[in-house]
Amino acid sequence: MKNYFQHLSALFKRLFLALVLFSVARLFFLALNLPYFNELSFNEAIRIFFFGIRFDISALLYFNLIFIALHIIPGNFKNYAFFQKTLKIIFIVVNSLLLMSNFGDSEYFKFINKRSSAYVLKLFGASDMGNDGLRLLPQFLKDYWYILLSWFVVTIASWYAYPRLIIRKHLLELPNINTGKFLIQSIISILILGILTIGARGGLQLKPLRIINAAEYVSSQYVPLILNTPFTIMKTFNEPELRKVNYMNNNELQNIYNPIFIPDENASFREMNIIVILLESFSKEYIGSLSGKKTYTPFLDSLINHSLSFENGYANGTQSIEALPSVLASLPALMDNPYISSYYAANQINSFASLLKDKGYHSSLYHGLTNGSMGFDKFALVAGIDEYHGRTEYNNEDDYDGNWGIYDEEFLKYTVKSITEKPKPFFSCVMTLSSHHPYTLRDKYKKRFKGGDLPVHKVIQYSDYALQQFFDEAKKTNWYKNTLFIFTADHTAQAVTSEYKNKVGKYRVPIIFFHPSDSSILGKSSMVMQQSDILPSVMDYLGYDKSFITFGSSVFDAKSERFAVSYISGIYQLIHNGFVLQFDGEQSIALFDLQKDPLLKNNLVRLNVEQVSRMELFIKAIIQQYNNRILSNKTIIQKA
Repeated sequence: MKNYFQHLSALFKRLFLALVLFSVARLFFLALNLPYFNELSFNEAIRIFFFGIRFDISALLYFNLIFIALHIIPGNFKNYAFFQKTLKIIFIVVNSLLLMSNFGDSEYFKFINKRSSAYVLKLFGASDMGNDGLRLLPQFLKDYWYILLSWFVVTIASWYAYPRLIIRKHLLELPNINTGKFLIQSIISILILGILTIGARGGLQLKPLRIINAAEYVSSQYVPLILNTPFTIMKTFNEPELRKVNYMNNNELQNIYNPIFIPDENASFREMNIIVILLESFSKEYIGSLSGKKTYTPFLDSLINHSLSFENGYANGTQSIEALPSVLASLPALMDNPYISSYYAANQINSFASLLKDKGYHSSLYHGLTNGSMGFDKFALVAGIDEYHGRTEYNNEDDYDGNWGIYDEEFLKYTVKSITEKPKPFFSCVMTLSSHHPYTLRDKYKKRFKGGDLPVHKVIQYSDYALQQFFDEAKKTNWYKNTLFIFTADHTAQAVTSEYKNKVGKYRVPIIFFHPSDSSILGKSSMVMQQSDILPSVMDYLGYDKSFITFGSSVFDAKSERFAVSYISGIYQLIHNGFVLQFDGEQSIALFDLQKDPLLKNNLVRLNVEQVSRMELFIKAIIQQYNNRILSNKTIIQKA
């Protein structure tokens, strides 16, 4: 029995080493993202590292299950050197992979502002998503070599730090254990498994530990730091993205929030072309005429002077794959995995293309991206878009940037030519590309576009220049003067100033309406507008005469509720009436006054109960409508 307990002692020492490695990974994560966590105090950091152990233990116990079982099963065969060597290899392989996910997420976090979900596995293994991860892996390794080096050093250190079990010669000669000892060891094994099961599920509470539990210990800003990536991937793998909720009865629900667009009975349809331009990573902060800061978009600034722009524009997500459903189908990103890669991707949905098809519109989506990437071409089919134009249709590899697709300047010129050849009226969505990491420029532009404080600034300047070329060509066409242009960013990128680094600032994007022949579309509006408002706003502007499902509202409807909603790491965020509420699905965890407290430092959740109650009821109604309609495939109005 003494020999058996030696193996148990070795097991717990080895698991403790794994726990230490996870803390090292958390420290690495913090070091690489200090600007995002710049207001973190020392005491709060200690608190995060302490409570983060709960999430680390859960992930480690699940992923090391085989390793643990091989330690606690009865038998003296565990004494052999070959068996111990096998255990060591299993430990290093499993835990080095877990560490790699943590280390790699330290940089990926800068782009999505959350720990990765199971969606990241699709990037590396799903052919319907273009195998983007595998295709871009060489470039990632080149750009982030220090992550690979750090991971390698820690892995080697763990090899040498791995607690050894000294097997003395006489132990190798022990006979097989008798029935009595076998039973005792079996009982001990079961007890240990029971204890470890409690650790894996995160305690004795009713429900196993979830991502949202991190908000119990820290403010939402620090939730990614207390979590670890293996845990978030595990908790979102093969899990239903949405769960049916019933916060209120149907009558109350319809009175609080009804996602059905009601057309103006007196309006008549105005036939005009529609072009939605999704600008890759164009944070509001980069656009001087909207942010009041240094500008990297001189052309867009000049266009804003002749447009209707929204100073409080918000993205509904943090990734390009989340932006397309939000903008084209008014489906905000309110689940852990993107809608396009979710269980519900084949649901019937409204979109610009499907709604305008009845009015005789031709529809198209232009994106210089490699065909198949992020499933955009598949989403175009679901959304009823007639044509998809990507790198394949462009058909000139001389203009390939070597990473994602075709350079913006050339692809946008191609887009104008292609649109001109299409039937009229038309709806087109045009997406830029070059301002995506790794921020590639042609040699001839490297001296022209100097950039600024962030690497992305130089390619923002380039994409803005490419956009100017697009408009120079468009002005020569016969469709330009009868076209409404809508500009927004797919999501934000890295920020310089504090107000754009917090939970509200990281969603601030431009939203701009421009019509060369309509002077009524002019000025700057302070009203809140989100990406999912674009579809109902444009349909309202056109005088569309039918109802449809939308999780946004028209900015041209004076009676509409002005709000913006988002979701990240289990926390819903609602911006409404000058306040921002953060809600974890069960209770409100934070309330901030955006006008008085733009940096979100003063949590009013316990001080302004009435405001919390009003906003909580509203966000619950949105969630209930969103979840239950998507789950039941009722996101369109069925024809009688």
